[in-house]
Amino acid sequence: MVMTLNKNWCDYRQEAVLLNGQKIIIRAIRSEDRKALVEFHKYLSDNTRFLRYQYLKGELTESDLMNFCDVDYNNTMALVAESVNEGRKGIIGVGRYYRLPEAQSAEVAFVVRDSEQRKGIGTLLLKHLAIIAWQQDIRFFVAEVLRVNGRMLSIFRKSDPDLKNEVDHTTCTVTLSVGDTIHWTP
Repeated sequence: MVMTLNKNWCDYRQEAVLLNGQKIIIRAIRSEDRKALVEFHKYLSDNTRFLRYQYLKGELTESDLMNFCDVDYNNTMALVAESVNEGRKGIIGVGRYYRLPEAQSAEVAFVVRDSEQRKGIGTLLLKHLAIIAWQQDIRFFVAEVLRVNGRMLSIFRKSDPDLKNEVDHTTCTVTLSVGDTIHWTP
């Protein structure tokens, strides 16, 4: 995948193919995605919500929606994976990063609808976020992941086999190279 510098990240849109051959769109989130994000969130199981937020997250609040959908596309970037079934679009995954005070690092997170997991969506979201982050001078992604979230940890380990991993009783804090993630071929 070759990308050219795009200073207008709000227009980011790429077609992608999942492991099962299904085509999806990965694009920048927009303010008008609020209703679709609420709908997406309804389809996340309690377990998936817990793994993503590290607590049992209820319905999205207006403040959540503003935080998730109204991004600056520079210090904060968010992408959605969108499926098109019989002409209907729907969000099936969301990934984002927030630039940390250490300017070359950003916290990264993503979540995929339960029925769409194990198809490569999380991997694609991470890779596309890395492409954008690299062009925004972000060189490292940091993520705090529950130790029981084996799928997420596996994606991170595969994308950067040399990642740094700090473990405590319940969480792992991983630091991975954005450059390695861009060049990783799943």
